[in-house]
Amino acid sequence: MASAPDVLVSFVREALSRGIPREEIGRELERAGWSAREAALAMDAFATSTLAVPVPRKRVSSSPRDAFLHLLATALLYNSVVATGSVLFVLLDRWLPLPGERAFWQTGLLRWAAAALIVSLPILVLVRRTILRDQAANPIARMTPIYRFLAYFSLLVTVLVMAGDLVCLVIAFLGGDVGPRFLLKSLVVLLLAGGVYLWYSSDVGREEAPRAAGAPPPPAPAWRDRLWQGGLATALVSLAAALFLLGNPIEARLRRIDAQRVADLRTIQSNVEQFHRRTGKLPATLDELGTDPDTFVATLADPVTGTAYGYEPSGERSYRLSATFDRPSVDDGAPEWMRDGFFRHEAGRKAFEITVPAR
Repeated sequence: MASAPDVLVSFVREALSRGIPREEIGRELERAGWSAREAALAMDAFATSTLAVPVPRKRVSSSPRDAFLHLLATALLYNSVVATGSVLFVLLDRWLPLPGERAFWQTGLLRWAAAALIVSLPILVLVRRTILRDQAANPIARMTPIYRFLAYFSLLVTVLVMAGDLVCLVIAFLGGDVGPRFLLKSLVVLLLAGGVYLWYSSDVGREEAPRAAGAPPPPAPAWRDRLWQGGLATALVSLAAALFLLGNPIEARLRRIDAQRVADLRTIQSNVEQFHRRTGKLPATLDELGTDPDTFVATLADPVTGTAYGYEPSGERSYRLSATFDRPSVDDGAPEWMRDGFFRHEAGRKAFEITVPAR
């Protein structure tokens, strides 16, 4: 609950102690330039009592528990909103790709977003239930100072985000760069930030609403629970979409190991070519690469099985490199110039015929 200035509270205390009716005190304060809300707040600091002296009403204060719960809830809410927006952005990138766009980096973003939602959403639900239980047991703690600060801070952040989003939209429009995907991404930012804004503004609006001294705040709007349910449903759908796109974690691990095998073969290829440039011949075995520091290769065996990678000279400047892969290669969206002979392979043993460039 907001508090009135100390000088106003002191005046009301003195007036009530002299038996002046509250209505008359309010009229005189408004006549002196104070607003009706300020006068109501000052008189609300004292309970209605038959005693000859004013009885101070219990003020809302922030305990360490309140600070912990509200700070944690706000941080988890921000984390969930950003993760949800990231997944929606990736979905739009996949559904509406731009010509020549490189999208293979999105896997890492999806993993972070999915992990953030998996961790944040359950904790956020539990923390919110705890806050609601505390407020039910002590209704006066509905608007603690720490929550009031976080509410106004969140309003500031969301307004700046929405304003920045509209500025970017106008700039893109003036530059002729507005397309369906850009418009949808702008809409995602507006909806997510707008939802957070409405959530906190409903609490602040109830607190700031004019009311008679001692009267309870107006009830929460009916759409507040629907806003929470809609936001939670959007986050859950985004999480499901991210997990679907990421696929089976076991499958992802096998592909990551295959990628390491490809990286090892690339390193061997580079050092074999370096050896050929220095000596004019191919090494008889891969162990011969270790005779020169410039061609030394640390990894010559499979990272899982420990089996040595296959190497066999097949000509004066040609040789074969082979490895056993768990899964066939997939197109990850990398441009053609980043691909080499190791980019495509089937599951099982695969030999690559390589020719060293002429000196």
